Amino acid sequence: MGPALPPHSSRISRLKKRFLDVLSGAVKLDARGATLFLEGLCVQDDPVVCLDAVSESAHGLSSVRSAMQFDLSIQFMNGLGTTVLQYLLRASDVGGDALDNILLHVVEPPIFWGVFVRTFQQGALNEDAQLVFARLLTRFLILQDHDTTPYRDVAARPSIQASLITSPKHEIREMGHLVKHLLSSISPLTLYDVLNGPGGRHDNDFPDFHDIAILPTADEILCRKPPFLRAAYDDELNPLETPVKVYLDNTFRMLREDMLFDIRQGVHAALQNKKHPSLRVHSVSMVGIYTGMDNRKARWAIKLRCDNDFWEFRGMKDEDGRLHFLKRDSRGSKILRHQSLVCLASGQDIISFGTMNRVEELLARNPPLIVLQLDGDVNIRKTLTSLRTARDVQLIQIDTATFAFEPVPSALKKRTVPLAKEILFWSPDSRLESCRSSITLSHITNTLSSDPSAELDRLLDLPKCVRLDQSQANSLAAGLQQRVSLIQGPPGTGKSFIGALLAKAIHDETAQTILVVCYTNHALDQFLGDLLEYDIPSESIVRLGGRSNNSMEHLSLHNQPRGRVRYDWDEIDELKCVASCYEDKLETHFRTLLDIDDWNLITYLELKHPEFSEAFHVPWETQDGMKRVGRNGQVIDKGYLFSRWIRGLDAGVLSGEPHVQASARIWGMARSARQQLLSAWRQEFITKDLESICRFGRSYNMLQEAIKQKFARSTMAILRQKRIIACTTTGAAIYADALERVGPEVLLVEEAGEILESHILTALSREVDQMILIGDHKQLRPKVNNYQLTVEKGDGFDLNRSLFERLVLKGYPHETLSTQHRMRPEISAFVRELTYPELVDAPSTRQRPDIRGVQSNVVFVDHTHPEDDDSLIGDRADHGAKSSKQNSYEVQMVLKIVRYLAQQGYKSENIVVLTPYLGQLHQFRDALKHGNDPILNEMDSSDLAHFGLSLLLQSASKAKKGRIHLATIDNYQGEESDIVIASLTRSNKSNAIGFMDSPERLNVFLSRARDGLILIGNSQTFLHSRKGGALWRKFFTLLEKGQYIYQGFPVKCERHPENVLLLKRASDFDDHCPDGGCTEPCGFTLACGHTCSMKCHSNRSWALFGPHDTSQCKYKMSAVCLAGYHRMTWECRLGRPSVCLACHKEAQRVEEIARKGREAQNRRREAEHRRRMAELLQAVRDRGKQSTVQEERPGRTETAGGGRSAQ
Repeated sequence: MGPALPPHSSRISRLKKRFLDVLSGAVKLDARGATLFLEGLCVQDDPVVCLDAVSESAHGLSSVRSAMQFDLSIQFMNGLGTTVLQYLLRASDVGGDALDNILLHVVEPPIFWGVFVRTFQQGALNEDAQLVFARLLTRFLILQDHDTTPYRDVAARPSIQASLITSPKHEIREMGHLVKHLLSSISPLTLYDVLNGPGGRHDNDFPDFHDIAILPTADEILCRKPPFLRAAYDDELNPLETPVKVYLDNTFRMLREDMLFDIRQGVHAALQNKKHPSLRVHSVSMVGIYTGMDNRKARWAIKLRCDNDFWEFRGMKDEDGRLHFLKRDSRGSKILRHQSLVCLASGQDIISFGTMNRVEELLARNPPLIVLQLDGDVNIRKTLTSLRTARDVQLIQIDTATFAFEPVPSALKKRTVPLAKEILFWSPDSRLESCRSSITLSHITNTLSSDPSAELDRLLDLPKCVRLDQSQANSLAAGLQQRVSLIQGPPGTGKSFIGALLAKAIHDETAQTILVVCYTNHALDQFLGDLLEYDIPSESIVRLGGRSNNSMEHLSLHNQPRGRVRYDWDEIDELKCVASCYEDKLETHFRTLLDIDDWNLITYLELKHPEFSEAFHVPWETQDGMKRVGRNGQVIDKGYLFSRWIRGLDAGVLSGEPHVQASARIWGMARSARQQLLSAWRQEFITKDLESICRFGRSYNMLQEAIKQKFARSTMAILRQKRIIACTTTGAAIYADALERVGPEVLLVEEAGEILESHILTALSREVDQMILIGDHKQLRPKVNNYQLTVEKGDGFDLNRSLFERLVLKGYPHETLSTQHRMRPEISAFVRELTYPELVDAPSTRQRPDIRGVQSNVVFVDHTHPEDDDSLIGDRADHGAKSSKQNSYEVQMVLKIVRYLAQQGYKSENIVVLTPYLGQLHQFRDALKHGNDPILNEMDSSDLAHFGLSLLLQSASKAKKGRIHLATIDNYQGEESDIVIASLTRSNKSNAIGFMDSPERLNVFLSRARDGLILIGNSQTFLHSRKGGALWRKFFTLLEKGQYIYQGFPVKCERHPENVLLLKRASDFDDHCPDGGCTEPCGFTLACGHTCSMKCHSNRSWALFGPHDTSQCKYKMSAVCLAGYHRMTWECRLGRPSVCLACHKEAQRVEEIARKGREAQNRRREAEHRRRMAELLQAVRDRGKQSTVQEERPGRTETAGGGRSAQ
């Protein structure tokens, strides 16, 4: 901002009056008056009213122009001039033509504008003035009915674009990218096009989606403008608008935006130091590039050195131990996971994003070295530039599964749209097309047409008798005849059964290759199991991807026998040789980037600025061949003149040289001007060096990919040998290139109703002639991260609407299976009344035994205990909620119900506990983890891990009791269990039920159980909810009609049927049915003749206590021991003790006394021995002394008698 205007009301009043006086013509402008007039303009209350006043005044426009031209100093440009323009631009959204007219009067003729542009180019404008310049330039480029050529010429100057795009201020960079986008447009754009069309928002926003990098840039994450997304209105697609391109473009953009939503949340949480499970590495620095180790070459990446060791390595000095920790320890394996997304940041400023190449051998060093993969030239240039200068760079691991997400948008960039007639252009008037194999398979469809219940086992060579009902026959016929067929399978109707029959028929009767795609690994393994049961040989099948169960492991690609493949070694060696050359060039330019010295710049000036190069040229020898030396006697080197020039000195001893005197202008430059030029040259050199790094890096990566493809021939050979290729949707994207080359003719999609349309597109290779979609659009839609893009939000983006649902809604013919084989009639009645009016119960669902110990097979336990929030967890599916819900009362009640059912003899694997909320699942898991070893599926575990709530579950062998299955309803679709216990969780006075207003979610809730359905919740919350209340009122009407609503859990004693009770609190279970029956004594006579001492319990409660046999008898027995001294007591179930405990203790006491006596005697003997040894030793010493005295006496006698010395 410019200088603040004084807030004093009297001065403001005078300024406003001066402004009006000028507009009326009462006051003429001079230098002082111009300043007061402009200040008066800026204190007007409303910019729009001010614009109108200026426009309507005969003196207004000319006065503004004149006032802005009086002072053209840098101070004015950075001060009042910027303040005036900021004030006027506040009316950008509503000012329209009036604003444009005033601004044009300011800049035309270009007296003010020319100086403003020149000052910007010189780098003399402050950030506020730079932003105003950028906004003006952008506005002038989109003027309608006005010649924009002068402004396009300014915008096209490389120095202008470079200054805008490289500005440290994010808003200015955004304007720079918009300017670049406007210049690149072929036709003039309207303001609406600029604000809403593709391209120009940031450095990763382009009109062509193929140019958009998958991973975001820092500016993209910081950008506050909404991304370019089209609404998913099919009617807007027509052949005149190149609909295939538009369709792929929008599919790509919406899918990628969904990923960015997760990344934005992770980045902002990490930068704001919120409680978040991200790993953060402080102080990393760039030290080189990485291209692989030994002969294992990889895509090029940068190496970052950590200034500090990882705290996880504390106490570990040995590199081998650190390496073992990284590879084998679960804690070490979480450090910078391979292909995880990481963010580089300096303080609160985001630098860039990259993916981890986890090289354990480098991570294990001290200090650790991190290998970071960068993609996209824009990202690479910014990252390398920032790492050269930024201080305290942090590396933050973002918990977003980009490694699973990235393959799909990458594959979309390479896709066309086979079957476009059906996918894009179907209308009720269209004619169904037959697939190429329909004639070959006509004998099957003709048989089904004449007799739907024909013995299919004979027709398809099945291992068991198979007869179809009418809906199954119609579905099978449609799947064998149509280019695109939709088969809807309500819950329990056997969708996979029909899918397996279709695969069997196509496999046996045609030569076509089938690509089978499922959403989850679990569903994929189940489907492959069905294929094997129908005698499709395992040699015909290959499974792509990992995480298969043990029974399907032999079908995995990595377990297939590898035949002998002939490699073109000459071509591979040539590719390696060229790649090595590019690697060397990459290394050279990278080293130069890390350390730019004077020699680099001198060489650069020779090529780019020869006049300066000539001025700095140093003649090595004089004309007579002598070496030149300086005043200190040292030989002058090549950088002598350049070094003096950049220090602001003259040419020194070479001042008299002709070429130096000829460059007087260069040598006469002020030091500040020299430093400005030096900075520009360095930037030019860095830019050129970065371009070389990007160019050589691209070439190197392309060669590595080519080498990889050469070695992939064995994989291609395997795939081409197989008739059925099976994978998840992610697997189809990962292997998209290989599948494109193999060219499967048939695409069979299981779970099509819960798969994003974009994921199916990536599985469509060019050769596909037939697509079979099997699913149910009335169950849960595909999962997405961003609620704003969902059907439920209602903004028209509809990202989570599957291709299956979209085609059904367009009126594409679909077959519906009608007979369900899962739910007992009391349960299926709900889904029939609410969703599937034509659903029929198979005979096998009737006459099933009632749930033991419960008064009804369907139970709704009604309560009013309130819910609470789990702030650690967000439920993205729940309308984007930032916290999840939990209900402690329901947790305790459900755990008691699970225990009670186990007492009735039900195994835990026959029971599942469901809840809509991740927070409630977290509560269940924590309550069970110390006793019942809860089982969570892969998707729920991943969702909890996203919030840092991962759990290392016990192994099955270590579980104290049966393992309890827990799941959120959204991750249990497609599964079933004998008994379902569902915690609805929501209970509040505002009657808010969140995403439980979804009929699809209620449908899945009600259709998972085979024999028993137990629900617990607050009926009033659901009945009176504003959105969804009508749905739930209909459901509760059905519950009331069946008399299934209870004010507690309705138990009944199996042995005493007259004993029934409602248990309203968790403690009631222990008080009234502690052993699973009632409070009466059991009274059962055991085989041993005694009576069972437990409270009444089910005869089937052996699941917890064992069957009624002697081993359970607790009757107290007694008898005198064999010695005849003591009376023994024991429980009957344990049998008579083989040893009398009292006798045993007495024997131990006697033995202890004897032991102590022996120890005392030993101590006395040792003491006596020590005494005697001491006496002996003393005696020896005494004798030694006597001998010494006797030896000395003769000498002393001789000295005395002879008068001589003893010497």
